[in-house]
Amino acid sequence: MSTFKNEFSWSISRDRVFQTCPRQYYFNYYGYWGGWETNALARTRQIYVLKKLKNRYMWVGSKVHDCIERSLTNLKRGISVLDVDQIVEITLNQMREEFRSSREKRYLARPKSCALFEHEYDVPIEDAEWKKTVGNMEQCLRNFYSSETFDMLKELPQKMWLEIEEFSSFNLDQTKIWAVLDCSFRTEDGGITIIDWKTGRSMSQNVSKQLSCYAMYAMDKWGIDPERVKLIEYNLLANQGAEFTVGVSEIENTKKFIAGSIADMQSLLFDIDDNVPKDEESFVKIEDDKIRDRCNFRKVCE
Repeated sequence: MSTFKNEFSWSISRDRVFQTCPRQYYFNYYGYWGGWETNALARTRQIYVLKKLKNRYMWVGSKVHDCIERSLTNLKRGISVLDVDQIVEITLNQMREEFRSSREKRYLARPKSCALFEHEYDVPIEDAEWKKTVGNMEQCLRNFYSSETFDMLKELPQKMWLEIEEFSSFNLDQTKIWAVLDCSFRTEDGGITIIDWKTGRSMSQNVSKQLSCYAMYAMDKWGIDPERVKLIEYNLLANQGAEFTVGVSEIENTKKFIAGSIADMQSLLFDIDDNVPKDEESFVKIEDDKIRDRCNFRKVCE
């Protein structure tokens, strides 16, 4: 029996999964629960393992974020940062070991180790494509550490730093809303800047809701007006950033969107107070080959 409770919360990523496929949502937020227990049912354990899968693009993103988080945390603490060649070499060595571990499917015994979607589902990937994946990681890191943004952050006084990749949240109508800020700091004019790192080729198609959530978190955490929050989405692969501000009307629209999304999700709960889902079949499976081909849970869904 699990010793802690599966509590309902909301995030942009949770809504994205729900909109993609309710059955995928069920596995990702309910079906896996308790799969870490030694006496877990075999299918529950399998769902738990599959939940941990990352495709090669997500893998690169997580490695880049880890490097930047470590460097910025060191700056915040007044600790010198390694030069980019050292950082790239360390990360390459980590990725080589993680690749071997995933290819050998060691994650089946140790689910917290690297588990790549391409290995679990035997997706045929040419060596040149894997090299391109690693090359994208290196390009992202070299772009970041040579950027004016990093130069600015190196000069930022320690008292101005706020949060770096902290698993933070605020409450909206008694529901916990997750908002993890990649980088945030105060500015000399009394405002706050929040930076979100991206590692894909294109900028996000819909940044408004995510950035509105960041602005709402800043209002709740630091009591600042949204107009004084500068939001930057920085695409590291493309080496370009875009600045945004969020107005009161956008925040109100986002609040309404979140409320509607929560209502849709909770309509599939047997017990809302205890976050108990209805049976698996109540979560409709979307019959779409493109969704299926990218879904972590194909093995248990089919």
